[in-house]
Amino acid sequence: MKLDIKLNEYKNNIDSLKAIESLEVYRWLISLGEKLNDDPLSEERRTIKNKVKSCQFELFVDYENGRFKSWSKAMVSAGYAYILIDIFNSLPIEEAKKITINDFKKIKMDELLTMSRKTGFYEMIEIMIGKLKNVGN
Repeated sequence: MKLDIKLNEYKNNIDSLKAIESLEVYRWLISLGEKLNDDPLSEERRTIKNKVKSCQFELFVDYENGRFKSWSKAMVSAGYAYILIDIFNSLPIEEAKKITINDFKKIKMDELLTMSRKTGFYEMIEIMIGKLKNVGN
């Protein structure tokens, strides 16, 4: 699946929910956050090295068993983590390695999140991009 297709899918969901009411986006993020923890990052991988440090709450991400996994108790953060995990994991490794921060500006998630959540969102992307550099080498 191409990155643009996946990004547009999330952008369209966000735009549709915003058209109803801005709180609907947060409800949707919370529901995604609940799904994230159906297959969470293992406890032994929830270390300082894998922590999204600028997130207000504990949020961890790592490449585990051939794909990205994440964990958080904070449902909004877990919701955006779910989106990032889904996008990165839906792409072949070589395509995922080409992802940049700017790609995610297309879905305008940063317009929805508070400053600290936005910072955590972009830090998580940077962490994931960094981890991909070691995959398949």
